[in-house]
Amino acid sequence: MTIDQIPARFLAASAPTGSAVYVHPGRTAASAGADSFTTVVGSGAAVCVWDPVRRVGGMAHFLLPEAGNAPPAPRYGDVAMKSLLEQLGALGGRSYRAMLYGGSAPPISSGSGHLGERNVAAAITFLALRGIPVVERDVGGAGARKIVFDPEAGGVVATRVGG
Repeated sequence: MTIDQIPARFLAASAPTGSAVYVHPGRTAASAGADSFTTVVGSGAAVCVWDPVRRVGGMAHFLLPEAGNAPPAPRYGDVAMKSLLEQLGALGGRSYRAMLYGGSAPPISSGSGHLGERNVAAAITFLALRGIPVVERDVGGAGARKIVFDPEAGGVVATRVGG
C-alpha cells in the first residue's frame, strides 16, 4: 500500500506554520515546517518519527497492531507506520529516530497479551525491521497520555492523563 491508496480523510492536512495539528486516532501527519502535532493515546500507540538532519517529522496514531486481511487503513499499525515513512520520505526524510507512547490497558487474560501490549510490540518490531531506533518511550500502565510533538526540533512532551 502506498500513501496514494489511503483516503485523504485519514491523513492530517498541514496547518499554517506554527500551529498545532491534532492527529486523530487512526490517522497520520507529517511536516517539514514549524507545525506541532498533538494527540491523546490510551491502548493505541502514537509513534513520532523524526529526521534530525533534514528536520522533518511526523506522527502515526494507530489503534490495532496490523491489518491482516482487512482493507488497509491507518487505524492499523503496519499501515499507519508505512504511510508515515512514505510521507516523511516525500518531504526529504531519510535517517530517522522514533519515540513511542501509549499501550495502556488493563491486563486481559490472553496468551498474546492485552491490546496495548500488542500495539507497542507491533511498533517496536516495525521500527526495528527498518533500522529505526526508538530513542524514547513511555508505554504501558493505566490511563492515557497527551502527546505534543515538535517535528522541527524532535522534542516530545508526554503528560499522563488519568490512571
